[in-house]
Amino acid sequence: MTRSLEEALFQHFIHQKLEIAYAINKPFPFFEGLRDNFFITETLYRESLEACRNLVPLPRVVYNILTKLETTFSLSFLEMLFGQINLHEYPSLMTILKSFKSVVTSYGGWSRSTAAPQEAPASPAGRKMRALPPACAGGDAW
Repeated sequence: MTRSLEEALFQHFIHQKLEIAYAINKPFPFFEGLRDNFFITETLYRESLEACRNLVPLPRVVYNILTKLETTFSLSFLEMLFGQINLHEYPSLMTILKSFKSVVTSYGGWSRSTAAPQEAPASPAGRKMRALPPACAGGDAW
Protein backbone atom coordinates (compact mmCIF):
# COMPACT_ATOMS: atom_id res chain seq x y z
CA MET A 1 0.00 0.00 0.00
CA THR A 2 1.33 3.39 -0.89
CA ARG A 3 1.49 6.31 1.46
CA SER A 4 -0.64 8.31 -0.99
CA LEU A 5 -3.40 5.66 -0.78
CA GLU A 6 -3.24 5.68 3.02
CA GLU A 7 -3.51 9.47 3.03
CA ALA A 8 -6.39 9.36 0.53
CA LEU A 9 -8.25 6.88 2.76
CA PHE A 10 -7.65 9.12 5.77
CA GLN A 11 -8.96 12.18 3.91
CA HIS A 12 -11.97 10.17 2.73
CA PHE A 13 -12.60 9.10 6.32
CA ILE A 14 -12.65 12.75 7.38
CA HIS A 15 -15.14 13.57 4.62
CA GLN A 16 -17.32 10.59 5.54
CA LYS A 17 -17.38 11.09 9.33
CA LEU A 18 -20.83 12.64 9.38
CA GLU A 19 -22.30 9.92 7.16
CA ILE A 20 -20.67 7.25 9.33
CA ALA A 21 -22.03 8.93 12.46
CA TYR A 22 -25.56 8.82 11.09
CA ALA A 23 -25.18 5.23 9.85
CA ILE A 24 -24.50 4.06 13.42
CA ASN A 25 -28.06 4.01 14.80
CA LYS A 26 -27.44 2.19 18.09
CA PRO A 27 -24.44 2.01 20.42
CA PHE A 28 -24.16 -1.80 20.52
CA PRO A 29 -22.08 -3.37 18.98
CA PHE A 30 -20.17 -0.37 17.57
CA PHE A 31 -18.95 1.05 20.91
CA GLU A 32 -17.98 -2.40 22.17
CA GLY A 33 -16.04 -3.16 19.00
CA LEU A 34 -14.08 0.06 19.37
CA ARG A 35 -13.31 -0.66 23.02
CA ASP A 36 -12.54 -4.37 22.59
CA ASN A 37 -10.14 -3.65 19.73
CA PHE A 38 -8.44 -0.86 21.70
CA PHE A 39 -9.46 1.95 19.36
CA ILE A 40 -11.01 3.78 22.32
CA THR A 41 -10.24 3.64 26.02
CA GLU A 42 -12.53 2.23 28.66
CA THR A 43 -12.99 5.81 29.89
CA LEU A 44 -14.12 7.08 26.48
CA TYR A 45 -16.38 4.05 26.13
CA ARG A 46 -18.09 4.81 29.45
CA GLU A 47 -18.29 8.55 28.77
CA SER A 48 -19.91 7.85 25.40
CA LEU A 49 -22.52 5.54 26.90
CA GLU A 50 -23.18 8.11 29.63
CA ALA A 51 -23.65 10.82 27.00
CA CYS A 52 -26.25 8.61 25.30
CA ARG A 53 -28.01 8.06 28.63
CA ASN A 54 -28.01 11.85 29.09
CA LEU A 55 -29.86 12.15 25.78
CA VAL A 56 -26.99 13.47 23.69
CA PRO A 57 -27.99 12.40 20.17
CA LEU A 58 -26.18 9.20 19.17
CA PRO A 59 -24.86 10.64 15.88
CA ARG A 60 -23.22 13.44 17.89
CA VAL A 61 -21.58 10.95 20.27
CA VAL A 62 -20.35 8.79 17.38
CA TYR A 63 -19.07 11.86 15.52
CA ASN A 64 -17.08 12.92 18.60
CA ILE A 65 -15.52 9.45 18.83
CA LEU A 66 -14.65 9.49 15.13
CA THR A 67 -13.06 12.91 15.52
CA LYS A 68 -10.87 11.58 18.33
CA LEU A 69 -9.93 8.60 16.15
CA GLU A 70 -8.50 10.95 13.51
CA THR A 71 -5.35 11.30 15.62
CA THR A 72 -4.77 7.55 15.64
CA PHE A 73 -6.36 6.70 12.29
CA SER A 74 -5.33 3.29 11.00
CA LEU A 75 -6.41 0.96 8.29
CA SER A 76 -7.19 -1.63 10.93
CA PHE A 77 -9.87 0.77 12.20
CA LEU A 78 -11.48 0.76 8.74
CA GLU A 79 -11.30 -3.03 8.76
CA MET A 80 -13.18 -3.11 12.09
CA LEU A 81 -15.66 -0.42 11.00
CA PHE A 82 -16.58 -2.36 7.86
CA GLY A 83 -16.40 -5.80 9.48
CA GLN A 84 -19.23 -8.28 9.03
CA ILE A 85 -20.86 -7.56 12.39
CA ASN A 86 -21.05 -3.82 11.76
CA LEU A 87 -22.23 -4.27 8.17
CA HIS A 88 -24.98 -6.58 9.44
CA GLU A 89 -26.02 -4.32 12.31
CA TYR A 90 -25.68 -1.04 10.39
CA PRO A 91 -26.71 -1.67 6.76
CA SER A 92 -26.21 2.01 5.86
CA LEU A 93 -22.46 1.41 6.18
CA MET A 94 -22.57 -0.59 2.91
CA THR A 95 -22.90 2.59 0.84
CA ILE A 96 -20.03 4.18 2.74
CA LEU A 97 -17.91 1.05 2.26
CA LYS A 98 -18.50 1.29 -1.49
CA SER A 99 -17.16 4.85 -1.45
CA PHE A 100 -13.99 3.66 0.31
CA LYS A 101 -13.61 0.88 -2.26
CA SER A 102 -13.82 3.53 -4.97
CA VAL A 103 -10.91 5.38 -3.37
CA VAL A 104 -8.85 2.18 -3.31
CA THR A 105 -9.74 1.44 -6.94
CA SER A 106 -8.80 4.96 -8.03
CA TYR A 107 -5.33 4.38 -6.54
CA GLY A 108 -4.87 1.10 -8.39
CA GLY A 109 -6.22 -1.24 -5.71
CA TRP A 110 -4.27 -3.30 -3.21
CA SER A 111 -0.93 -4.63 -4.32
CA ARG A 112 -0.70 -8.36 -3.67
CA SER A 113 3.07 -8.24 -4.03
CA THR A 114 3.54 -5.58 -1.37
CA ALA A 115 4.19 -6.94 2.09
CA ALA A 116 2.11 -5.13 4.69
CA PRO A 117 4.34 -3.60 7.35
CA GLN A 118 3.13 -3.69 10.94
CA GLU A 119 3.31 0.06 11.16
CA ALA A 120 4.01 2.60 8.47
CA PRO A 121 6.15 5.67 9.15
CA ALA A 122 4.40 8.70 10.53
CA SER A 123 2.51 10.76 7.98
CA PRO A 124 3.36 14.43 7.45
CA ALA A 125 0.78 15.35 10.10
CA GLY A 126 2.63 13.15 12.60
CA ARG A 127 0.01 10.40 12.79
CA LYS A 128 1.18 6.82 12.98
CA MET A 129 -0.70 4.72 10.47
CA ARG A 130 -0.80 0.94 10.62
CA ALA A 131 -1.28 -1.09 7.51
CA LEU A 132 -3.94 -3.74 7.12
CA PRO A 133 -3.03 -7.21 8.34
CA PRO A 134 -1.49 -9.31 5.55
CA ALA A 135 -4.70 -11.28 5.01
CA CYS A 136 -6.49 -8.06 4.09
CA ALA A 137 -3.66 -6.37 2.23
CA GLY A 138 -4.41 -8.63 -0.71
CA GLY A 139 -7.80 -7.04 -1.08
CA ASP A 140 -9.91 -9.85 0.32
CA ALA A 141 -11.68 -7.65 2.84
CA TRP A 142 -12.31 -4.85 0.35
